[in-house]
Amino acid sequence: MTTRTYRLDHDLGFAPNPFFGWCTLACCMPKIREHADEDDIIIGMAGAGKRGLARIHPQLIFWMQVDEAMDFDDYWKDPRFVNKRPQMPGPKMRMVGDRSYRHEPGQEGWRFETSMHHIPRASAANGSHVNIDTSVNRLLVGKRFTYWGNRGPALPAQLMSLFPNPRGQKCPPDGPLLAQLHQLVDIDNPKGAVGDPTDWDNPRYFKRA
Repeated sequence: MTTRTYRLDHDLGFAPNPFFGWCTLACCMPKIREHADEDDIIIGMAGAGKRGLARIHPQLIFWMQVDEAMDFDDYWKDPRFVNKRPQMPGPKMRMVGDRSYRHEPGQEGWRFETSMHHIPRASAANGSHVNIDTSVNRLLVGKRFTYWGNRGPALPAQLMSLFPNPRGQKCPPDGPLLAQLHQLVDIDNPKGAVGDPTDWDNPRYFKRA
């Protein structure tokens, strides 16, 4: 079992997506999606970027244990994840759906749903998200997770070295510090989704009611 840590730039409930009983990491973080194995622990912390989550840094956003990995086509077809298909416009929980990418029979290119990473007629920057997401045809799903969103515990200063700075992933070695991190996130007691995504009040992504 490897523990993989990283910093989130945004917390939309999209990557990871903690809704409908499963935590899924289907977008962003291609290296983690490519290399994580069954039973690996993934822990995400709010990054310190001023245009991102600096307002809650160094709170933890989530942890998950990987149950299985699959490709995008299998994810699209799997009836367990039917509710994770994005619905835009729609309720926030459906807008952030990550079950989007797939191939159609006889076609080589990717097909997409309108989602947080693919908005028709959006700027070229939007396309770069699609390229990153589909650069690794593999995603991670887990039943054992805690997603705090905007309610996560703060990471103590002595554990900060367990996370990469500023980007990428880190695989800290076993030892007292990693044991403290596991105790902090309480990996023996997954609680599911316990808080709302931090950016759900951000009008850049969601219109105010």
